[in-house]
Amino acid sequence: MIAVPKLLRRFIQILALAAVAAVLTLPRVALAQCAGISEEGRWRNLDNKGEPTYIDVKMLGGCGDQVLNGETTGSSPHYTMRVWVRQSTGKFYGRPAVKAAYRPWKNKKWLQGNVPTGGYVDQMWVHVEDRNGQSQLHVVIKHQSLDSKPSAQSEYWFAK
Repeated sequence: MIAVPKLLRRFIQILALAAVAAVLTLPRVALAQCAGISEEGRWRNLDNKGEPTYIDVKMLGGCGDQVLNGETTGSSPHYTMRVWVRQSTGKFYGRPAVKAAYRPWKNKKWLQGNVPTGGYVDQMWVHVEDRNGQSQLHVVIKHQSLDSKPSAQSEYWFAK
């Protein structure tokens, strides 16, 4: 065993104690995270014949405006939505991700994105609700025709 002078051993003990105290008392800036959105994640359509089969919702960017030492910092979050449809081969096709934004509708805050599907633009309105004691994604799709075909509307429930 290496002989360590008593004074050096005492210094090391104090230094270790100070390090533990700093970890416990200083703010944990490096561990801070944004609160995610309830709509975030991959959702599966509960209607086996309903399309889209899956919806991916993501929050990207910062945590929004934060104030640090009186200065506004951070970037605003933005959201994307991507839908997956089943092809006739049984494989899934992911339509390109689109930007989404929160909008008021039916007295609630819904995340809304416009998904081009060929002759239509699907206006996707999604909102998480408690249904039968479980969080489910309520999805209303307004199929807006880009030509003379009639527009339509679909409504589904999705689960994670």
